[in-house]
Amino acid sequence: MDHRSPRPRLLLVDDNEDGVEALSILLGAKYSVFAYTVAEKALEAIGTSKPDVVVLDIAMHPIDGLECLKAIRAMPGQQDVPAIALTGYARSVERERFLEGGFQAVVVKPVADFTRLVTLIDEMLLASGGLAQASPAPAPEPGAVPLGEAARFDCRPATGALEAGGARETDGRRPARSAENSR
Repeated sequence: MDHRSPRPRLLLVDDNEDGVEALSILLGAKYSVFAYTVAEKALEAIGTSKPDVVVLDIAMHPIDGLECLKAIRAMPGQQDVPAIALTGYARSVERERFLEGGFQAVVVKPVADFTRLVTLIDEMLLASGGLAQASPAPAPEPGAVPLGEAARFDCRPATGALEAGGARETDGRRPARSAENSR
């Protein structure tokens, strides 16, 4: 019988299909990732995914990342879920707006340093109690940003494809492609 604790649950919402697929695969090696390319579908599934942390793209339409986080935080049991803004907006004034909007950290995409992103997620999970039994984050690379400065990470992703608006929980293996998405 397996007595290990369940893996932390991560909700990832980004309307960029390639980016969400790549991050789902990479993050799925450590977390149970529930990935969506449409904010509305992610909001409908919050009760099922019950995330320990959320990673939201800011520039989505028609519901952007700030609106999506506001809707998530209005749901029972989700008021304090840690949230990371995933964005191409890198100016200080924009970062401050996202932090004031309820995000605990801002990650600039494309994600260049995946290890830093995992460290940030683990730091947020530890702070919220969602990583009590999970494996520790990989050791930071020399010159990495100190943990207290996690909100300043500049991370950038690889590419792939995901079914439009769909979600899937991933374990880090590359998902099967449908004929429609293998163009």
